Formats: sequence, structure tokens, C-alpha cells
Amino acid sequence: MADHNVTNRTEDRNQEESLSAINGSLGGVIQYQTNGNLSATGRSQADSSTFAGGSSKQLPPEIARITMGYLPLSDLITRLVQETFNGITEVVNEMSELQMPQPNGSIPVNPLQGNVQKKTRLLVFAQDRRAKFIKILVLSQWSRRAESISRVIDMKVWLDAQTRQYDGACTWIGELRRIMALERMPNPDLKTALEALSMGKVPGLPDLGYLPPKQVPPQRFLKALRGINTQLTIRLRLHEPIPPPLKNYSISNGRVTFRVPNEFEFDLSVADENPFSQLYFIDFRFLFSPTPAGIPQGPLRDDLEARINILLGHDGLKGCYEFLHNFVLSHKLNIFRHQAYRMSQTSWSEHLKVEAVHRSLIIQYWVTRPGAKSWIELGIRRRNVKRSSWLHEEEDEPHIGIRWFCTGKEVVDIPLIIDLGDLSVEAILKQIISAHTNAIFKETKTNLREGHLYAQKTLRLRHTRSTIEPAAISLSVQLTISQSCTIIQEPVSGRMVLLPPSSLYSRAERDLNGLISPEKTAATCIANLRSTASCEEVERTLQCYGWAIANSVRPNQDKVRHHFGRETLRASFFRKKTWDAQWLFAFTASLAGDSWWIVELDNSSSRVDQTAAPGPSIRAAFKVLSTANPVTLRELSYPELFQIEATAAGMISQHTDSRQLALQKIPHRLVETSSTRPSSNFPALYIRLPKSRVHPTLKTQRFAKMPRYSQVLRLSFVGTDESDSYANHLVTAQSNCATLRSRALDSMDEESVTFHPTSGAFAFRLRTAVGTSAIPGLLGCLAKIQRLIDYMSVVQASKIHKFSLRHVEFTYATEPHDLRAKITFIGEGPPQISFEHGNPHLRIQNQLTVLLRGPDGLKHVILLLAVTLSLMRALAAMETVHGDDKVSILSRSAEWYQIRLPNQRGRFDLRLRRRREEFMWFVEEASLPDGKKTDSRVHERFRSMINGKGDGWSGMSPGIVASLSGVEGLLKKMDDVFQNVSAMEPAPNTEVPDYKAQKRKREDDEDEIVVLD
Repeated sequence: MADHNVTNRTEDRNQEESLSAINGSLGGVIQYQTNGNLSATGRSQADSSTFAGGSSKQLPPEIARITMGYLPLSDLITRLVQETFNGITEVVNEMSELQMPQPNGSIPVNPLQGNVQKKTRLLVFAQDRRAKFIKILVLSQWSRRAESISRVIDMKVWLDAQTRQYDGACTWIGELRRIMALERMPNPDLKTALEALSMGKVPGLPDLGYLPPKQVPPQRFLKALRGINTQLTIRLRLHEPIPPPLKNYSISNGRVTFRVPNEFEFDLSVADENPFSQLYFIDFRFLFSPTPAGIPQGPLRDDLEARINILLGHDGLKGCYEFLHNFVLSHKLNIFRHQAYRMSQTSWSEHLKVEAVHRSLIIQYWVTRPGAKSWIELGIRRRNVKRSSWLHEEEDEPHIGIRWFCTGKEVVDIPLIIDLGDLSVEAILKQIISAHTNAIFKETKTNLREGHLYAQKTLRLRHTRSTIEPAAISLSVQLTISQSCTIIQEPVSGRMVLLPPSSLYSRAERDLNGLISPEKTAATCIANLRSTASCEEVERTLQCYGWAIANSVRPNQDKVRHHFGRETLRASFFRKKTWDAQWLFAFTASLAGDSWWIVELDNSSSRVDQTAAPGPSIRAAFKVLSTANPVTLRELSYPELFQIEATAAGMISQHTDSRQLALQKIPHRLVETSSTRPSSNFPALYIRLPKSRVHPTLKTQRFAKMPRYSQVLRLSFVGTDESDSYANHLVTAQSNCATLRSRALDSMDEESVTFHPTSGAFAFRLRTAVGTSAIPGLLGCLAKIQRLIDYMSVVQASKIHKFSLRHVEFTYATEPHDLRAKITFIGEGPPQISFEHGNPHLRIQNQLTVLLRGPDGLKHVILLLAVTLSLMRALAAMETVHGDDKVSILSRSAEWYQIRLPNQRGRFDLRLRRRREEFMWFVEEASLPDGKKTDSRVHERFRSMINGKGDGWSGMSPGIVASLSGVEGLLKKMDDVFQNVSAMEPAPNTEVPDYKAQKRKREDDEDEIVVLD
């Protein structure tokens, strides 16, 4: 076994040496392992150390492992399972959708036919799945040997690469040998060269014996040329039929020169005097550029000369002309093709597509633009022309022709001028692009002219045209009074460019370049651009003036056109801080003109249209009545904006007022008025307040006396305040109140309400936020006026100093000096009464205020002021004499008072009573708290007064009764009686507390209010 291994190792080493020699020459290495297989490293593992130690070469790279494109078997199985599940689901659905056949008359129906179809469908699916799972089974068995198979694949790839290297090396060696054979130079003939250089001739070369030509004298040469000229003249005039294109010819120098403008000219001559012999070709020259003047000597010229001479011999001048004409046309097409290819590779790269088809050249321009394609076709066309009268037939005359397809449609009449003498495909393409651009801008201008702004030349449109230079074509559009743009179209790419550059124009430029048919829809994009520019300009202006943009209102285009008109393209919404949140100010822009609108929002929570944009929806929109367009006619200034704002505020106010009156079912009517003031030129709202059918909001005690003034009111809008933008309203009515008529006008200190002293008419201003109805304020102001009339009717007997809707000040007593009372109305709150400092009624000011709020409160207060005046003076005098440390007076109500002696010696109640239609004051002894008894001496003194009698007062058990005028003397008498008792020491109280008296006292301590009828 050891000898066998040594023998195999020796044979392997011999194979390695022979293969290493070959591999060294070609750059490859092939070595074997001891078991006969190739090693992954390319050499024998047994001899690797020997090879590494005995050679200075580096080890070759390892065999690359092929891993690209391998997929895990689990992914394949998962995908097959998922696909099977999806497939069985579809099969079940299809089986459920199969309809059972229904019986139709006498035709029998097999009830099992539907079941057979379902089973067949299920079996077909199961068979297909079974085949695929069998393949997966085979792959799973092969995967158990995946590592070995992967090594085999790697080895196979490596061997194929080595084979390609060997084949490439052999091919390269053979090709090198073939090329070098052409580069081999012959050996020099030094002997012949020395003879030629030294002797001037080589005797060894053969001599053909040619005789040199004789020299022709110039006279003879000139005579011969003149003879040829004469023969050519006679022949062309008498014998030779000349085609019409060759009628332009000249004869000189023994040759006839035929000239075809912008194509070619050629020279012919004769060889003998026979008039029927053929003409011979002499020379040919091109008459257009870019091309050389003639054809240089060479194979092309020789072939051309031979073919022309053959045609002259067979077909004469006609055949010669047709050949040369077609030759020149083909040459011109080649020049056009080379120019087009050069353009597509240089300055027009990626925007030009050139294709040569037979004898035609197709050039597509604006390749990157969307939409239908546009191209031109250059080719040879034929037209029917009558060649000459001698031919008596019509033939086709070929020529260079152009067909233009603009956006897929052929244009019949092409405004094109082709210079066939100076060929330039770029010039032709520029003319076509100029015509295309002019057509787009012309159609766009026509579409824009359909709008009112451009039709009436309110905004300018200017189309600059050019037929040869598309870069000079432009369309200038005036967007607003202060903003214009210029639209140009790049000749190369066909992109629309808007100048000057801006962010607004960049968006419009992107939209224009995305259009499929710009000649039809470019006007719409420009109209949108104009609307956007106009709205943004107004937004900037209004923001400077304190308006806020309502970004939350974003209606879609359908809603915008529904509320603002079909021609409206864009709308901007603005909000004023002082306006009601339900109302907005809107500006719309369109080609028909720009307009101002007032917009009412629908803030209801329910949304019917689920496709609408988020945010509040528009309930209604009303166009603002304005005589001038602020954007398109002139720049928007602050006075104009204030006028428009005032107009909008008036419309909103009238709308809200009319709606409020309609909801309350109050009759009203709008009547047109004429005024020189723009803010007052609004219809006046006439309101008729009902007598019998009154809205529940009017059924109050204040409005029960509505006949005091006229039932027809006039509500007019008179403008807005510049400071806070509040709306001002003027209400006028007629009053029949004699009190107001008798008062002078200057007695009013209220600026918002004025009364006429003779006619009884009155007017007042209302100031409300825009969007808020003035009707509640109007009704409230009428209530205040009615209250004022009621109050003045009550106090008209008194001296009124001031009266207004805020207060009424009058004098209710003059003895011993004037005593004034002031009734103040604070907003919607209850009225309050106040007195000056030193007024004795300050004691019961709060009680009088409470009484003033009741029904007929002012009459009650006026009465109480009169009946309590004497008492108030007496109590004030008592407090002044004794001070708070001796006598205290408690006002339980306006009709009930209590006088408390110091040291709890006694208490006395004073109550107002009415007896026999006369008011009297009743004084009685009050119980002390905690069951205490009144001082016996105080009690005895008071009992003595009960038994007594005085001026205006008399005792009446269990108290004292005094008249209104006598109560002052009674209190003075009581003060004198109890003054001495107060200075004494208090008597001891040893009596048992009277619990019944304590209970009665607790009941008396509670506040009591006596209502006088």
C-alpha cells in the first residue's frame, strides 16, 4: 500500500510539473491532490509546503465561492404553502359562485352537472398543487447534498473560466500574427536603386516605345476650341433636346456648362463633328454649401464619369439630368442627416431624436415634453409638372420636401423657407419650432381674450413673434396692475420659462411644463397664476391693514364655483378681530374680474359632505356692492379698503338684522335711500313693532307701554369706526311723550340719543360688532327709552336737573335746602338710587334701591322719600347730638327703624302705618335680647309719654302714634325724656326673665318689609 501511494505521488508530481509549465506561460495554475481531485487552493496539499519552500512565487487565489442567486429552501416552501392557501380560497369562492342549471321547458336538466363541475375544478387544482409539491420533495432530497453540489458548481465555474483564458490566449496569438503580416516590409532592391540614382536609367527595365506628343501651337488650339464651341451651339440649338431644368447653359472653352441653381453644374463636350454622336462628361461641381466645389480625383469621380457617359449615350441630357439631380438630392439628405446627428450629440443632446428611414430623415424635437410627439420628415417628394411642350406629358419632378407633424397631426400649410443653397437642418428646425411656439402662444392669447379683463384690455397681453428665431418669441401677460410676467419657450427642450424668476412663477412653470396640450390648456394655468398673484397681493395688503387670513376655511374648487360663480378660480378668506366669527371677508379672482364678497360660515357640527375639506363650510356668500375694482384698475389704498370694508359691514349688518327680525316674526321692509355718502347709500330697514302679535322676547312690562312712541322705526347703517371697525346704526322714531317734548334739547347729556323738543322725534345710535345683530340692542335701547319716559313721567312734578339713558337726577325736597336723588341705570342691570353726602336718606339708600327694582318701584320710592323725610331729619339730628356711643339707630327697612339706648337700657321701634288714607308713624317699646327687661326708669318714662300728648303725636297703648310732620317733635321729646336717664347708673335687674317676651323679641328681630298699597 505504501509503494502504491509513492507511485501515485510520483505520477501526480510529473503531471503537476507538465501542467505548471503550461500554466506558467498562460498565467494559470492547475494542480491535483494526491487522491486525483483538484485542490481548492489550486495545488497538491502534500506538496504545498515543498512548492512554497522551493519557489519564490506567491500562492494563487482561492477558487471563488458562488453564492449569488441562492435562496433558502424554507422560503420556497413557505411561498408554495401560501400560494396553495390562496389558491384553495379562490377555488372555494369560484365553486360557491357556480350556478346550478335551471330547468327550461321541456329540456331535461341533469341535477348533478353542477356538482361535476365543482369536483372537476377542485381536482384540477389538487393535481397542479401535487406536481409542485413533488418538485419540492425532489429539491429537498437534493438539498441534503447541497454542500457537495456547491463545491462542484464552484469547480465547474473555475474550469470554464480557465478554458476561456486558454481560448483567448490562442485567439490573441493568431490575430497578432495576422496583423504583423501586413506590417512586414519587403526587402529593398539596392541594385536597381543604385543604377537609377547614378545613371539616371535602368537598362534592365523594358521600354514600351511610346512616342512623345507633339506640341500644339496656341493658335491652332484656340481654333480647335472655337470649332468645338460652334459645333456645340449648332447641336444644342438644332439637334439636342434639352430638358427645362437645363435651359440655363453657357458654351466656352470647347465645353458646354449646364447650371441648375442651388444644386449643381456640369461640363460636357463632343468628340467628333457628327451631330448625333453622344456628348461626353468633362467636369462636375456642387452649387450649394456646405460641400466641396467639385468631386476630387478618385474612384468616386471615375465611377461617376463612367455612369454619366453611359447615360449620355443612351438617354441623352434627360437621363444625365435625372441621374445628377437624384444624386444631388441624396447628397443633400446625407448632409441633413449628418447635421442632425451632430446636433443630437452636442447642443441638442437628449432633446432630439434622429432616425433615417430609406431616403427620408425623421427628426423628433422636444422629446422630453409630455403629450403627443412632434417631428419633421425630410425626404424626396415628387410633384406633377409639365416638363415642356415638346414632351406632351406630365412627369414627376423630385425635390426636397418637408412634412411637419405637430402633436401627432400633420400641418398642411407650413410657413417655411428652405435655403437649398445653404443647407442647415438647424435653421429648418428653428423655423418649425418658431411656428409651433407661435401657434401655442397665439392660441393661449385667444383663450385669455375670452375673459373680461383681457378682452376689455384692462390687463395687457402682448405676443412677440418671430419666424426664424424661437428664442425671440414671447408672451407678456399683465397679472395685476403692479405685476407682469413674460413667458418664453426654450427652443431645445420645449420647456416653458416664466420671467422674472420667483417662487410663484416656479409653481406655474411646473404646471405649464406638465401639460399634455399646452395650446389648449396653457390659458387655464396662466389664469390660475393671475388669480394666485392677485390673491397673494391682496393678502399682503390686507395683512398690513390688520386683517388675518382665515386658513381654516379651505373649500374645494366645486364649492368655490358654487358660491362665487363658475368663472371663479381662487378665493382668499380674511377675518377681522372685531367681526363675528361666523362672518368672513373674501376676495375672488378670475378672468372675468376680481370681486369682494362677504361669507357666512356654517359652524354646525354635522357634516353631510364627507369629501369636503376639513374646517367650517360656507353657508352663503354675497357680493359686495362696489363701483370700482381695487386690484385691476388701481392699487389698493387704505381709503378704498375702508370704503369696501364699510360696504361689507353694512351688508352683513342688514343681513343679520333682517334674519333676526324674520326669526322673531317682526314685520320689516328695506327701502332704498339716496345719499351722497358712500357708507350711507344703503337701503333703510323699516321695522313695524306689532301691537297684538308680539314676540315672546317683547312680552315684558317695559314693552307693554309701546304706544308712547311710534310703532314704525327706521334702522339705517351709517358706517364703521376707523379705530375698531365696529358698525354704527342710526335708529329714528316718533314719540308722543309730552315730558320729552317739553324738555329742551340741551338738557340731554347723552351723545348717542337725541330728542327733538317740539316734534317729539328721537334718534339714537347703536354700535355693534360686525356680524352681530343690532335688533337686540335696538330693543334694549327702546326699553331704556321707555324706562326713561316712565321715570320722567313719575318725577315730572319735581325739578329735573339731568336726564339720559344712564341716569336721572332730580330734586325731591327744598326745605331746609335742596335734596337731590340720582337714579343710575347700569347696562342691563337693575337701577340704583344714590344721594349726595349729607343727605338724610343715605341711611336707607340700599333699601330704596331694592324697592326701586320692584313693580312701580319709582313711585314707591318717591312716596317713601316724602313720608320719611321728617323722620330721617330727626334721626340724623339725634345721631348728631348723641353720637354713636350713646344712641344707635337701626334701619330694618324703609318703613321700620329701631332706636337703641346705650347699655341696653331700652329699645323702641318706629313703624310706618297707614290709617284712614293717612300715613302715620307708630312708636312702641321693643324687647331686649336674651330675655332681658327694659330699664324700669326708661319704661316708666315711656309709659308716661304714652299717657301724654304732644304737637302732632299722642299716646295710644301700647305705643305712640305720630303724624308725618309730628314725628320729628316726638323724637325730640323722647330724646329730652331719656337724656337724663342715660346719665344715671343702671338699676339692678332681679326679675325673672320673661321667656314669652324673648320669643316675641326673636320674632321681631327678623327683617320686616311693609308694602304700601
